[in-house]
Amino acid sequence: MIEPMLKAEEAEDAYLDLDAEQLAENLNPEGMADVIAHVGGQISTLAVNIADTSGIVGDVASAMAKQSDAFADVYSSAEEIAVANVQLSDVLSQATNIADGVQQGLKTTTTSVEEIFTAASSDITAMAKSADTVTNEFSGVKEKISEVYNYSESIQKIASETQMLAINAGIIATRAGDAGKGFSIIASSVRELAVQTSEVSKNITARLNALEATVSELVKHGETSRKLAAEAMVRSEKIDAEFGRFREFGDQVDTLTASIGEIVGPVNRNSELCGRIIDTMGTLNGEVKVNSAALSDTSNKFDTLVSFTEEMILLIEQSGVETEDSQIIRHCVDAAERTAALFEQAIAEGKITISALFDENYQPIPNSNPQQVRTQFTDFTDRVMPNIQEPFLELDTRIAFCAAIDRNGYLPTHNNIYSKPQSSDPIWNAANCRNRRIFNDRTGLAAGRNTKPFLMQTYRRDMGGGVFSLMKDLSAPIFVQGRHWGALRVGCKIAN
Repeated sequence: MIEPMLKAEEAEDAYLDLDAEQLAENLNPEGMADVIAHVGGQISTLAVNIADTSGIVGDVASAMAKQSDAFADVYSSAEEIAVANVQLSDVLSQATNIADGVQQGLKTTTTSVEEIFTAASSDITAMAKSADTVTNEFSGVKEKISEVYNYSESIQKIASETQMLAINAGIIATRAGDAGKGFSIIASSVRELAVQTSEVSKNITARLNALEATVSELVKHGETSRKLAAEAMVRSEKIDAEFGRFREFGDQVDTLTASIGEIVGPVNRNSELCGRIIDTMGTLNGEVKVNSAALSDTSNKFDTLVSFTEEMILLIEQSGVETEDSQIIRHCVDAAERTAALFEQAIAEGKITISALFDENYQPIPNSNPQQVRTQFTDFTDRVMPNIQEPFLELDTRIAFCAAIDRNGYLPTHNNIYSKPQSSDPIWNAANCRNRRIFNDRTGLAAGRNTKPFLMQTYRRDMGGGVFSLMKDLSAPIFVQGRHWGALRVGCKIAN
């Protein structure tokens, strides 16, 4: 930013170095014209340097504004983080209190459940042992009943044999006659006893069978009870295992409570540090806004200075004094007038309507980057403008481009060199595909909306990818049937 200003100072010093004799010689009309031409050249150089400096200041102001916005966002985010930290601290405190309550409740519940479970487990174990004892006792009774049953069968067998013996004895006593009568009475008594013994034995056997059936059922129920008791013991063991996990859960709650307690301290410290950072950032944010506003004001002052130099250049050119740009200016004004006549003739011949020529409904061209657009007059200017724009490039080696733009900075048809088909590289496109683009920056809009005979501006031409080219921008308005359509814009390179 210093170098361009030094050039302007050197130019001013060179003019001030003119001695009195030289100034006296320049007081005649011819000399005055030379002075004006000299001053015009110096103003032109000054305008270039101011434009360069203004562009740099504008870039810095724009970057500063973005940084200010970004800093404000960071500041806002820091405030949100601080609020979140406070909320987190409150939540952690609540969580600690809840965890402590859960911990105490869990311990109480665990102790109570453990006592109940221990008692239930003891009862189940005792029931299982009792069921096992009863089952074993019933098995012993069944075995004894089997023994009694065997004895009953033996008695029955003895009774049968005794009865047969009594029958045989009766037969023998009968054969013996009177001598056997006494023995016959005994045999009869024995037979009667045998019959009674047999009946008793049968009754005992019947009762034993019924008792055995009952005992068998009891044994079955006892087995079922023993199995259920065994299953209850297995389940009790599983419950005990699950209860062990419950105790582990209690231990984990203890650990969690301790961990939450450890987090609270750093979070509170973090909140404290955030508060300090926010205070510092608040101060810095204010300073950044002040600096950004000051730089923006400086940029506006440079714009005013640029406008002043443009007015001075216009006055010098209108004075009739020939400068290095006079020829290009005359050709630019003439080309703008020829463009206007060409547009009016096309309307008269029905080649385009005036409403189509003034169409501002810009339609985006899909997949273009940078964005290109079309209007109803784009194809028309593609047909007629090259005949005016391309020859203009041959007028002077300093001329970089010549193109017509509408009031909004829309450039439908550019020079062939800047009208290449777009590629996949947006940076290359920015430099080589400049047709069908809207250039609504300060220079572009000033050129398109200027209604004075001509406008000479100095600006940095954005070629994309952070590359800028310092140029003079000359424009002359185009009027169609009394309406301001736009301007013919000519870009001139500035020699280093």
